[in-house]
Amino acid sequence: MNARIVLICAFAVTTSCGGGGGEPPLPSKFLYASVYSVGSGGATSGAIYAFGVDPGGTLSPVSGSPFAPPSDGAPIAITRDSKFLYSVDSATGKLLAFQIHSDGSLTAVPGAPFSTPDRPLGLVAHPTADFLYVSSDIAGSLTVFGSLTVFAIDSATGALSLTSSVTLSNNLTTNAAAITPDGRYLYQDGGYPSAPQIAGFSTNSATGALSTVPGSPLSPTNFAFFPGPMAVDPAGKFLYVSNSFEASSFGGPLAAYSIDAVSGALTAVPGSPFDVGGIQYYGVAIDASGRFLIVDITHPKMPGNCLAVLSIDPDTGALTSVPGSPFGQICGLVAADPLEPYVYIGGNYGSPPGGGVYVLSMDHATGALAPMGSVTFPGKTVVSSIALTH
Repeated sequence: MNARIVLICAFAVTTSCGGGGGEPPLPSKFLYASVYSVGSGGATSGAIYAFGVDPGGTLSPVSGSPFAPPSDGAPIAITRDSKFLYSVDSATGKLLAFQIHSDGSLTAVPGAPFSTPDRPLGLVAHPTADFLYVSSDIAGSLTVFGSLTVFAIDSATGALSLTSSVTLSNNLTTNAAAITPDGRYLYQDGGYPSAPQIAGFSTNSATGALSTVPGSPLSPTNFAFFPGPMAVDPAGKFLYVSNSFEASSFGGPLAAYSIDAVSGALTAVPGSPFDVGGIQYYGVAIDASGRFLIVDITHPKMPGNCLAVLSIDPDTGALTSVPGSPFGQICGLVAADPLEPYVYIGGNYGSPPGGGVYVLSMDHATGALAPMGSVTFPGKTVVSSIALTH
């Protein structure tokens, strides 16, 4: 898989909605998947598909789906109140905005699409306030700077207004940011083509503005190229950062950090980084119980089962592989239901049959995964982003 596809696949980790304000999230109602295929001459064709999430975790198509296609499987994010969905028009670099109706259908927000100063690469919505954070590379250059831009969301209409931005050293951002469930701290990866880094920020709940936390940016050890998809546990205590483009023949480390509740500073978890058995990670998620980390692992010398499940020590954040891991033969990005014991995998190249969302149940006692069903997308081969309402 080429570098461009890896960057796109990495979006999914942080586009799912998290609970806000310490309150438990509600069961998911709808799942949205951004998918695309590559045709002759490299032309892409994409769409956003919508599904109702049934009480048992299975998926039912929403009437009218798919909706307004971004051309190449752009990232998606959903607001804290599940009223609006945002994506990117890949052809123009503008931000798409949709209202989510009670039946799960999407219609464009008045005034959309909205302009952004840089090329968007990832989106994440604030879990407790009306802000959208857009990670970009400045002026479309892959060798200059990364940026994080803050947009205020009109809670009545979904319209976006640019309020502030920060520049991220001499590093390209490659994924959406990861944000703690209470919205106090936000972390953004970067590194390509220079040194890997993780930038940490505190958020202003009134304005959405970002302020650097102590020790930021942090340079993770044993990262050959740059950090990949990230996940924060439901308690907001730990940040897990995968490693994209690991150079060695076997095993790429997955870094774990504790989050200081007062300052947001990151400290390596004892034993970090952890070898989870893969080279490239296209998805990282934490289940609703907060006890298990699910990692899609891809390894050319270890085909087949590629969903590693690791138990999380609630005190230290350390990771331990659960019995039977890795599970399944479905490779791709990972999303977890915010309350129920279900995991959704977006299949991509090399994931038979590919181009689908696969539903698995998780045993919250053991962490074991079991397949439940799937939906597929005719003519589409890559699922690049998954977001769940809550």
